[in-house]
Amino acid sequence: MIKYLRNLTLLFLLPVFFISINCSKEVTKEKADPQLAQPNKIPPGHAEIIGKIMEIESVVNTTNGNDPCSKAPCLAKVMIESVDYGAGFPTLNKNEKIKVKFSFTLEPTTKEMFPNMDESYPGLKIGDKFKALVSFVSAINSDKPEFIIYGYSVN
Repeated sequence: MIKYLRNLTLLFLLPVFFISINCSKEVTKEKADPQLAQPNKIPPGHAEIIGKIMEIESVVNTTNGNDPCSKAPCLAKVMIESVDYGAGFPTLNKNEKIKVKFSFTLEPTTKEMFPNMDESYPGLKIGDKFKALVSFVSAINSDKPEFIIYGYSVN
């Protein structure tokens, strides 16, 4: 009877042993290849770009006096220098120029204009290079930008 129980125990422990060995191989493979261990860092509907400001549009007159874009320029034509995509973002080509809305304007951020904002941005002018996460919004009205930037760093 003891021999029977020993064989039965081995019968159950062997598959567990082989499964654990196989799992440790997967973990080792992920450590060896960091791309397997980390999912894409760019969220769906976004792209990380390095861009250059080519043109800045004038301040837009809006009926909302609290809109930052009624006080400072928000729209710019940006030339793409490099791009890394998240899922569902349209293809952009190097040297392509796109119209982008900067949600916190192209001017330096101030506490007067954005009293509850912790981040600060130095502002951008024509010729400046920057790095940013760009959001893609499917625009129904074609005169509105389809690309929005909420924050950036100057390169």
